[in-house]
Amino acid sequence: MHAAFLRYFTVVARAGSIRAASEQLHVAASAISRQIQKVEDELGTPLFERLPGGLRLTQAGKTLLTHADQTLNDFEVLKGELGALRGEKTGTVSIASLDSLLVSFLPEQVGLFHKTHPKVDFRVRTGAHGTVTTMVAEGEADLGITFSLARPEDTEFISPIPMPLMAMVAAGHPLAERRSVTLSDCARYNLLLQLDTAPIRSLIEMELSVLKRTGRVLAASNNLMMLKPLILDGDGVAFYTPLGMVRELAEGSIVAVPLEGTRLGGLELGLLVPRRRKLTPAAEALAAQLAEGLETLRDAPWMRKFNALEGA
Repeated sequence: MHAAFLRYFTVVARAGSIRAASEQLHVAASAISRQIQKVEDELGTPLFERLPGGLRLTQAGKTLLTHADQTLNDFEVLKGELGALRGEKTGTVSIASLDSLLVSFLPEQVGLFHKTHPKVDFRVRTGAHGTVTTMVAEGEADLGITFSLARPEDTEFISPIPMPLMAMVAAGHPLAERRSVTLSDCARYNLLLQLDTAPIRSLIEMELSVLKRTGRVLAASNNLMMLKPLILDGDGVAFYTPLGMVRELAEGSIVAVPLEGTRLGGLELGLLVPRRRKLTPAAEALAAQLAEGLETLRDAPWMRKFNALEGA
């Protein structure tokens, strides 16, 4: 079973359909189907159950997926080590991240890494905390950047820094002049909440329910770029880390107000790496750079504002 089939198979297994895999791989669906059928015939067992709603792995398919992931990862490590013998970092590094880090932090870090290691390529995907942890655990991403919340046992959370969720409001909003606010204070105004961000949204809703406050959810979206204009227009209060609002915070159009009396103010941000799967030399080098980059955020102006509240 050569590398092309293993790649086809892993994408089909996770996409749940040959058509979806074909679109991701830019390979004809008929070619992928023939490869899978050929290997099933060679192994003498089906790898997928053919269901009306798509494909589902059989037990044999699950076993093969574990093998395929390990083989493809080992091959990437091998290519990276061969590149290291030539004194260069090579290969592709895949990253799964919360979307707020794509506003400025990750593009800056990728650009910096590219200047030093021009032969490394990057694949970056965004998702909520649960999506990021699953991608790292299942080998779909080499590295994750997310919060210090529940995660699979075969992943490790490293290089943590304090990264509280804060109330994001327009400069002219009534809460903008406050030194700190509670969730109950925020619920007096329209709320702008994130979709598909469990457990963060669940924590917000649970804490508001305990306070017997719900607040009107004016808008909810899984995309920061949808909610940011509403924040700027003063239409409501959103809860984000400052990383997605760096430019607006610097120019003063958005104000980050620390939250008190909530677990959301005690979150940490860091890197998520596989516990048992070996990283390529390029992924290891990028992880080290990202850890340094995260550390520099401790001295950001909005962190000093949060730290002043903590020390009071």
